[in-house]
Amino acid sequence: MRNKKSKYFIRLLVSILFIMYCSFKVDWGIIVQSFGEVAIAPYGVSTFFGIICTLFLAFKYSLFIKDTRLELPITRLLIINYISRFYALLIPTALGPEAVRWYKVTDNKAGRSFFLASIMVERIFFLLILLLFGTIPLFFYSDINQIIILRQKIAPILIFAYAIFFIMLIYFLLPSIQVCIKRNLKKYIKIKQGSKADQFLENFSLKNLSFSLIIWLIIYSLLWQLFFIGRVYFLFITMNLQLNLIDVAWMGSIVLLLQVLPISFAGLGIREGAFAYLFTLFGLIPEKGFLLGILFFSQMLIFAGLGAIFYLFEP
Repeated sequence: MRNKKSKYFIRLLVSILFIMYCSFKVDWGIIVQSFGEVAIAPYGVSTFFGIICTLFLAFKYSLFIKDTRLELPITRLLIINYISRFYALLIPTALGPEAVRWYKVTDNKAGRSFFLASIMVERIFFLLILLLFGTIPLFFYSDINQIIILRQKIAPILIFAYAIFFIMLIYFLLPSIQVCIKRNLKKYIKIKQGSKADQFLENFSLKNLSFSLIIWLIIYSLLWQLFFIGRVYFLFITMNLQLNLIDVAWMGSIVLLLQVLPISFAGLGIREGAFAYLFTLFGLIPEKGFLLGILFFSQMLIFAGLGAIFYLFEP
């Protein structure tokens, strides 16, 4: 318990320090003036795109639990997604919303380790596609030195990330490899046959793995990504920023990847600081990026508010 409290405090401290640092680095007068120029209609469209993203996430999880004892209607999965968005503001870790989703879907039923594996596979595809959209466009820039330098600096991290995702996919998508790893793991840490740990490992896999499931998972993940890019693009329009879809695609994806890091609450400070820095690569003032991060966070509050309503009236 003490260890959890210390982690909670550290992430809270990191968020506060990030916000304080960014606050001292930007001109609040410019931010207030820019906020007054925000266009409401594009902001509404952007928020609607965010709602559609949540729907695609529900479709993805329906693939995993179809024809199992955990099967739920899309409407229930959608409500659970919003409730998890509410908890995302309260739980100081990137895995917090997934833990809430796991708890709500399993609901004391059998199949907990199976659904945990499903969550991990969904997250792997999600992060891999996010990484692809956040890095491939960087190679389209040959005349902006700042972006070329950024690409060179993060190259080792990207190679490592791709390798990790590839290894994890091999485990979940190749049953023969999975069986071999489980057998050696049981032998190495001396897990007794029939024990809870043994049952967990045996069920920690996709029960309905098929080519069709993988294809639909990729399709829904790509659709989620495209609507996410649309969401960020309309936020750019909200602030009258003249950047194209390629710029939006990689900037939005990289910032979202940074938000996944479990070092702050709801990405506070990290998101605003990242957008502020990335905007300077295009000769834009950092205050615009900081405000974009605030607008993005305001949408998170809207989604969390919907989740709170669903949670209050949940049967």
